[in-house]
Parts: sequence; C-alpha cells; structure tokens
Amino acid sequence: MRYLLTILSLFISLNVFSQDAAGLKEAITGFNTALVNKDSVAIRTLVSDKLSYGHSNGWIQTKKDIVADLYNGKISYTTIGQGEEDIVMEGNTACVRNEASIVAVMNGKTLQFKLKVLQVWIWNEDGWKLLARQSVKI
Repeated sequence: MRYLLTILSLFISLNVFSQDAAGLKEAITGFNTALVNKDSVAIRTLVSDKLSYGHSNGWIQTKKDIVADLYNGKISYTTIGQGEEDIVMEGNTACVRNEASIVAVMNGKTLQFKLKVLQVWIWNEDGWKLLARQSVKI
C-alpha cells in the first residue's frame, strides 16, 4: 500500500508539473499576442505589478510603462516570434529562456531584433505573472 501511495503521489506531481508548464507556455504566448494586439487588459492580467521589463539596449519598463507605451507611439510590436522555451521551475517560480525575433516600430522607425531572452514568471492564485524579463542581442 505504501508503494502504491508513493507511485500515485509521483504520478500526481508529474501531472501537476505538466499542467503548470502548459499553462506557463500559454501565458507566454498570451503575453506576446497581447503586445502585438495592444491588449492592455491581457497585459495587466499577465504581468506582475512589480514587473521589471529590460530591453537589450538597457531601457527598462514597468507594468505602467508597457501599457502606456502601447498607445503613446513610443513602441508598437508588429511581430514577436520565439523559439522553443527552456523552462526551469522551482516552487512557484519559473525561469524561461529562448531566442526571439521581434519586429517593432519605435518612435516611427521599424526595427528588427534577434534576441536571447530570459523571463521570470511567478505563480499565484491568479495564475502565471511575468515578474522580470531581460534580453540581449544575438
């Protein structure tokens, strides 16, 4: 009986991890889509109030900055494509690394970026929230 409970516990743990990873991938995709679609409701839902969003040029945005900059013309995302994610989960925190191809319009100028990106996501009762993001040019 003890072995059965151990095996059952392991199975449940693996199943929960897979659901969390799937939910995290959904949140990542949802965030990228929200940036392209200028969906401030989705962005407010998917990012932490303590967000630190670092760009490859050293520019850092807060949650408030990201939402405001979608509408004030400072930056507009045309496409965000990303490669397969390397996800490491520890408790309610996940670190996600990937490569991204981004086309954006900044201050009226179209720019293309090839980046390596690190995102830190946290899980709470409201779901996955982006806490931090930093990118570097490839």
